[in-house]
Amino acid sequence: MKIFVDIDTLTDFFGGGALEVPGADAIRPVLKGLTKFAKETGTPIIKFNDEHDGTEPEMSCNGGPFPLHCLKDTEGAMGIIETATKKATIFPKQCYDVFDKTLGNKNIVDWLKNKKVTDSYVYGLCGNICIEAAVVGLLKLGINVNVFGNAVVWMDLDQGIFCEGTDNKEQSIKRMRKAGAHFAKAGV
Repeated sequence: MKIFVDIDTLTDFFGGGALEVPGADAIRPVLKGLTKFAKETGTPIIKFNDEHDGTEPEMSCNGGPFPLHCLKDTEGAMGIIETATKKATIFPKQCYDVFDKTLGNKNIVDWLKNKKVTDSYVYGLCGNICIEAAVVGLLKLGINVNVFGNAVVWMDLDQGIFCEGTDNKEQSIKRMRKAGAHFAKAGV
């Protein structure tokens, strides 16, 4: 089965949100087109969504690098209108990596295996954080991964929070390609 994987297209990561990602608003039209295409073709969409209670180690109030964001049951944790669909399967996560065995989503691996997912088409925020973690997790399960590069936004992280040294778009893409991911442009 082929699926679309929508990662963190949540209000808090777009303009005016608690953890606004520079450039996120620019990909809204592509995200809308992908969602429309999936609906029209019957391609299942799964969403890996941040959903926090504020106690997670990644929060600045707990010594982490990020401000409070995507708090459960708040507007910031809701998806943006461009990616709204009632048919999506949502996997909430309490950290950047949906496959993390402690703060990720414990049901995701079983769901992917039960649905016999063979191919995934990934997009959303942020390329070198949540998307890269999801891509690596999907590849480890033997799922082919295609990243819609024009539907992804990266963050330049001066301190290399998630890897050694400065982390940016180019390094993230190299790591994902080396792991086996393919990149394409969404033609919507």
